[in-house]
Amino acid sequence: MKTVLGLTGGSGCGKSLAASFLKKHGAEIIDADKIAREILEPGKPALKEIVEAFGGVLLPDGSLNRKKLGNLVFSDEDSLHRLNAITHTYIIDEIKKAVNASQNSFIVIDAPLLLECGLDSLCTACVCVLADKELRKARIMTRDNLTEQEAENRIASQKDDGYYKSRCKFFIENNGDAASLEQSITHILKELLH
Repeated sequence: MKTVLGLTGGSGCGKSLAASFLKKHGAEIIDADKIAREILEPGKPALKEIVEAFGGVLLPDGSLNRKKLGNLVFSDEDSLHRLNAITHTYIIDEIKKAVNASQNSFIVIDAPLLLECGLDSLCTACVCVLADKELRKARIMTRDNLTEQEAENRIASQKDDGYYKSRCKFFIENNGDAASLEQSITHILKELLH
């Protein structure tokens, strides 16, 4: 019997760090962001669809200009919906394949849009990682080398904390240090796996 934990939350909340702690506890991590990058490699059908939908979003080497596409979609809700409509079909398909193929009894689906995509239906339980807006903004600016406005646009394009709390069995407020986050993960695992 597989235990599948859905891991979600907004940008800059600390999902990647939470996933690394879960991996340390024996989980196989299925990373939706990694899959999203793979489906958008040159020559892949999803990238072709994005170029058809958005035009000049390629770099000279034929790869996706992520910063240009990000600025486009995080400042315009219709463009974001269009991008998601293209990519989600491919991402969901790959995640389902990975869950079915896994030999591990404990799997984590790390997906920012886990709930919006209906991936929670594959999960035994879901946990969301949350953090204060100013802290998220600082993390995003540092991690992705974005301006304050670009980071604010990214946060504004995502769901609020209440959305996640109402749909997840567990939630973690990640406003402290890494040790506090790991302690929260450990508490959740005790309840989930025992």
